[in-house]
Amino acid sequence: MLAPLSSLEAFRRDAVTLDGAGMDDATVATWLESATRLERAAMARGVERDRLLVGLLAQHRVVPFPATPVSAETVASTVGMVAKEMEDQAYLRLAHSTLASLLIVVPDEAVLVRGRVLAQQGRIVRRLGEIEAAKRYYAAVSQLGEEHNLPELVGRAWAGFGVLAQTRGDYPEARRLFTSVVDLPGAADDSVAVAHQQLMVAAATAKDYDTATAHAWKAFQGASTTNQETEALFNLAQLLLDAGHARAALRGFAAALVRKPIPRFALPTLGGAACAAAAALPTPAARALVRNFAERVDGLVTNLGDGASLPYPSASALVEISEALSCVNEEEASRRIAARAETIARAHGFHQLVHRLENPTIVPAPAELAPETTAIISAVDELEGTELVGASA
Repeated sequence: MLAPLSSLEAFRRDAVTLDGAGMDDATVATWLESATRLERAAMARGVERDRLLVGLLAQHRVVPFPATPVSAETVASTVGMVAKEMEDQAYLRLAHSTLASLLIVVPDEAVLVRGRVLAQQGRIVRRLGEIEAAKRYYAAVSQLGEEHNLPELVGRAWAGFGVLAQTRGDYPEARRLFTSVVDLPGAADDSVAVAHQQLMVAAATAKDYDTATAHAWKAFQGASTTNQETEALFNLAQLLLDAGHARAALRGFAAALVRKPIPRFALPTLGGAACAAAAALPTPAARALVRNFAERVDGLVTNLGDGASLPYPSASALVEISEALSCVNEEEASRRIAARAETIARAHGFHQLVHRLENPTIVPAPAELAPETTAIISAVDELEGTELVGASA
């Protein structure tokens, strides 16, 4: 496990890598208030703990019936959503510490609730780059699921282990785990969505674009939140770009962008959209779009502490923007963005991105797609946002 920080220290460490631009100060203040109130509840007992937990719930407009004990499920659901908001905005340490306090107030007998919290912590520390800690969280979730016959927890653990296997390049093991999640009765919908997303990545890596598209579309159809829809759409668009279908990819990226993605999703969506526009549109139209996307990525990376927060998505998006700018004959801007990308990539050891800067990716000739895949592309064309590029594309 990863030792939690105090809520104030966790907030401080997150804040130094984020300049706060684009974030509502009141929202951040509410997060910190929630975290510190929960931290105090974790240190209290009995009536005092209950009083603090009721105050926490009331802060988020969740009001238990008078004289009714506060349930672990209600507290965990409320805090889990708040922690997810923190995570989505890259306040990862604060989210982790908030969940650590939550585990203290959730009783041991609430096994399913505790397993969900541990799985969420595993995902957060994985995004912090703490891979060994993430393994320990997922192992704990797996143990709880197996000992108490809770397939939801088993599925969450398998999905987490699958992402870790994919990260280290063990694609056969990742594919086995994700397939097991999809086939597991009782697996949570979000675990199944993650499995389809990652099976899409594996299929795309093998250039099996028809299978990859089918998995991406299932992930989109099974999404329960706007963020999940956005992730599925930009992944689908990216694989269409990799398959050489730049116009279809551009419409997919547009459908993702209209959902106002959080920074972690906005960066790859904007980078991919720039490459798709450069490949799909006449140069004058492409140049206008690419410049727009470049400005947005530049601002996002700056807001994220010049890559100190979300370093890989930041560097990767900058690489894509530099390629797109070069394609529309904006060479000076391309070199400037490439230099910024290289600084972040070298600082974090992203050797693949450094290699890509030296060997720019070229959109290939369109691969032949099955009728089922073409039908999915047609369905994407009907989504909100695609009309923004429809006339040009």
